[in-house]
Amino acid sequence: MLLQPKDHPSHPLNSTDNRKLESPSSGLTGFAPLSLLSKNPDNEDGATIVDSLTALHIMNLREEFEAALDQTINMDFQVSNAKGEATLTPETTIRCLGAILSTYELLGKNQTKLLHKAQELGNQLQNSWNFNQSAVPYPWLHFGPNQKDEKKTITIAQAASLTLEFNRLSHWTGNNSYRARADESSRHIMNNPPAFPGRYSPSLTSANGPPVREIVRWADQLNSFLEYGIKYWQLVGEPAMYYMKFWQDSVDSLIEHLLQWSPGNNQPYLAGYSQARGGQQSDMFQLGCFAPGNWMLGGKLLQNEAIYMLGLGMTETCCRTDPSSREGQGQNKLTEKKDNQVVETTLMLRPEVAKSIWYAWRFTGDPVWQERAWSLFQASEKHFKATGGYYAQNDAKDSGSAKHNSTETFLFGEFFKYLYLTFTERDYLSLDDWVFSAQGHPFKIDPSRELGNLREFIEQTKT
Repeated sequence: MLLQPKDHPSHPLNSTDNRKLESPSSGLTGFAPLSLLSKNPDNEDGATIVDSLTALHIMNLREEFEAALDQTINMDFQVSNAKGEATLTPETTIRCLGAILSTYELLGKNQTKLLHKAQELGNQLQNSWNFNQSAVPYPWLHFGPNQKDEKKTITIAQAASLTLEFNRLSHWTGNNSYRARADESSRHIMNNPPAFPGRYSPSLTSANGPPVREIVRWADQLNSFLEYGIKYWQLVGEPAMYYMKFWQDSVDSLIEHLLQWSPGNNQPYLAGYSQARGGQQSDMFQLGCFAPGNWMLGGKLLQNEAIYMLGLGMTETCCRTDPSSREGQGQNKLTEKKDNQVVETTLMLRPEVAKSIWYAWRFTGDPVWQERAWSLFQASEKHFKATGGYYAQNDAKDSGSAKHNSTETFLFGEFFKYLYLTFTERDYLSLDDWVFSAQGHPFKIDPSRELGNLREFIEQTKT
């Protein structure tokens, strides 16, 4: 057994590594763990400290949480964080707005200043839409002068992963315009016919919305768009039946078109698809490892055992990508061929595998998933820890390969949070009561919401 007692000093329940958030760089998007310099690659306006709010609260790191809360309340969202630089608005929505609203709910809805801060940020983010040309928002915006960058593309995940956050903002402020804009953006994308259900080009232009890239995976640029279909329905129920039906159709179609089984150990995984390259692409990115947890959740909600079991099986695939990799850390990309060759081995301490492990633990209670989580934690501590945080590395199998002088916000906001939750009681922040956003921020489910009748809804849509 790899399980460690809760009083073990290096156990995820008691790790103090998140206290590095108190460093001078903590108000920025990220920081450089090797040179100990601040970094702000996407100018997401203090994303590290804000994105970590819910993790600090959930882990009961009270002193650090209070400091982060105070810093968040005193942030100025009227201007972009770095002078002259634009803000990546979709990322700011799911990281910062989502974290603020989730923290508001976790604290019992008695933090008026926090809600005002969410509304201040939400008002800035609303300026990223241009309804004269498209229902999707502009991805980059200069807060303050509200200047939009019309030349850059927006991914489908960015354009259609706003529903949970903007719904909660509308719910708590009474202003329905936030929810309506996010809903319009998502429906605009869902109503564009793909080559087959669930197969969308991952990028589109914010000016008019046509797809600009062709290869498709359940990975980056599409991930949370598909993830939110079932989660939005989980959160609000019947008003989101369209989203749930879209999610189920997408999953059914991807099972038909993209699901593959590794020849070596007969494990399921989701391939890519490229019409120009002849159809299926036999690889799966680590970013796609969010899908197993999402399928387990959707399978349970819809009482679909086949989808649930595929999700559980894909979690095993993501954990066993390459047994010789650095003690449990998965790669960014794997190719399932006869030799199960890993063709890209950059390690980034991404949260997707940890997230699916947590869902597997929640649904099965099998301690093997705690063992897997503990292995991830030990590997991160042994191989990727630096004085100023944690770094990525080029080659999973070569400890001497180039190191990336960067620590992303998701390390604190998601990776450590999901590892921690895997060692808590299974009813802590129960999935019957809470929906976890793409960035791992929990939103409270209204117990009175009605899920609706799927069969009746399908019949209505046919007519």
